[in-house]
Amino acid sequence: MGFGVIISKESFMISSVVKTSVPGIDKLAGAVQKLSLSNDIDSIIKVVRSIARELTGADGATFVLRDNNMCYYADEDAISPLWKGSRFPMEKCISGWVMKNRKPAVIPDIYKDVRIPQDVYRPTFVKSLAIVPIRTLEPIGAIGNYWAEFHLPTEEEVSLLQALADITSVSIENINIRNRLQEKLNEREQMLSQLEKQKEQLEEFAQIVSHNLRAPLSNLILLSDMVETSEEMDKKLRLLKKQNQIVNSLHNTFEQLVVASQVKTDFKAEREYIDLEEAVLNILVMLQGEILSAKISVSCDFSLAKSVYYPGKYFDSILLNLISNAIRYRATDRTPEIKIRSWKKDDWTVIEVEDNGLGIDLSQHSKNIFKLHKTFHGHPMAKGYGLFITRTQVEAMGGTINVESTVGKGSKFTVQLTRDK
Repeated sequence: MGFGVIISKESFMISSVVKTSVPGIDKLAGAVQKLSLSNDIDSIIKVVRSIARELTGADGATFVLRDNNMCYYADEDAISPLWKGSRFPMEKCISGWVMKNRKPAVIPDIYKDVRIPQDVYRPTFVKSLAIVPIRTLEPIGAIGNYWAEFHLPTEEEVSLLQALADITSVSIENINIRNRLQEKLNEREQMLSQLEKQKEQLEEFAQIVSHNLRAPLSNLILLSDMVETSEEMDKKLRLLKKQNQIVNSLHNTFEQLVVASQVKTDFKAEREYIDLEEAVLNILVMLQGEILSAKISVSCDFSLAKSVYYPGKYFDSILLNLISNAIRYRATDRTPEIKIRSWKKDDWTVIEVEDNGLGIDLSQHSKNIFKLHKTFHGHPMAKGYGLFITRTQVEAMGGTINVESTVGKGSKFTVQLTRDK
C-alpha cells in the first residue's frame, strides 16, 4: 500500500511564495516530489536539510526535532560541523525559542542578540541565521539556515524556508498516518492468524472432548442398564458405586477441558513485565519442601534475558508444571539436578527447564507428550494434565514448546514465550 503527500496543502504553501523567484519555486516543487517518495522520518530529514540550504544559498542548514523539553539537532548540511546529535534545553536554544513562540527568528548578527548562547556558537562559523518552526500550531521541530558572513535574510528567503517547513510538517504527518495504518494492518493480520490458530485448536479440542468423554459416557449407559435389569440390591449398590466413580472422573475431565477451552480463546490475557529471576524464585519457594527432601540441585541463569512481557497467571502455571514434573520424575540413582535458563532468539524470549531425571521414550510417546491424560512413567500422582494445559497456555500466547528427552538421562523443555514488538 503506498501513501503520497497531501498535494493540496503543498500546492497552497507554494502559492504563498509565488512572488518569489522561479528557481526557488522549482526547488520547492522538487522538494515536494522527493518528500512524496520518503518512507520514514530519516529520509525526510535528509531531503529537507539539503533543500533548506539550497533555497537560500546558506552555508549551513540544520534539522531540529523537539524531544520533550529539549531541542535535538537530528542532522545538518554545512561547510563545517555544527551540532548534529546534540541536545539543548528549549529555553537555552534559539530553535527552542522559535518553537515556543511559533514564529521565525531572523538574526543578522548573532553577537548582538541576547537569545543566542555565545559559548555554543563561538566555535562554529555562524555569524547570521534564520530559523523557522516546523508547524506553527504546536511545533514539532525547526529548520535553521546559517551564514558564515553577516547576512540579513530577505523576506523571500524566509518565506521559502517557512514554506519548506510547512511542506515538511505535512510530510511527517503523512508518515505518521501511514505508520499508524501499518500498525493497524499488522494487528489485523496478527488477529487473523490467532483466530486461524484458535480454529485449529478448537477443532483439536472437539476431538479431545469426543475421545475423553465418549468411553465414560458409554460405560455410564451400560452400568445404568445393568442397574435397571439387576434384581439383587447388593449388586445394584455395587454398580451405583462404579457409576459414581465414573461420574467423578467425568467431572474432573470436564473441569480440565473447560479451563483449557478458556485458555484457547483468551488471547487478550492481561500482560505485565515479569522479572524472570523473581518469578522463578517464587515458584521454587512454593516447591522448597520437595526440593529439600529430595536434595535436588537447582541452578538458574537469567543473564541473557532478564524479563518478559507476558500474562503472569500463565507464566506461573507453565513454570510450575515444568519444574514440578522435573521434581516428580527425578532419578533415584543420582543427585537430581534442575537447570533453568533464559535467552533471546530472533526477538523471542525463550526459557528452558532441563533435568537429569527418568526421561521419556520419544520414539514411542512423541505424539502424545502434550495430549490430555497421557502419562509415561506410571507415577501415582501422574494425571496427564500438566503438559496438556502448559502447551495450551503457551500456544494461546503465540508461542511454542518443544521437548528433548532420553530415557535414563533426562528431559529438556524449551518454551518460546513471546516475540518482542
